[in-house]
Amino acid sequence: MSVSPSAVRARVPSVPEEDLARLAGDRLRKALRQRHDGAVLADFLEDDVRSALENLDTVRAHLEDVLRALLAERPAPLDLLEAGDDVHAQAALAELESALASLRRRMAQAAARVAAAPR
Repeated sequence: MSVSPSAVRARVPSVPEEDLARLAGDRLRKALRQRHDGAVLADFLEDDVRSALENLDTVRAHLEDVLRALLAERPAPLDLLEAGDDVHAQAALAELESALASLRRRMAQAAARVAAAPR
């Protein structure tokens, strides 16, 4: 199931984007409140979501810099070279990959705990 960022915004319009990870963690904590380890899992999931979003923003900013350099009326060689320097974006991609792997694992754990939680 794929959910676009605009679909998330439509569901929780009054929450600033930077607070979505906290809100997601709070909702999971509520769903797992009967389990002693539920809050810890929710904290880790919240951190994973926040990390993934921050790294995604870094990659997006890099691509915006590239587009700005390419779309300049007269692209300057130095601007193109600087925009092409993707060291920070590459590091963010590696961290994003790690955060997504942790998120996948923790989402599976959350699903199992939610399914086993008393109703």
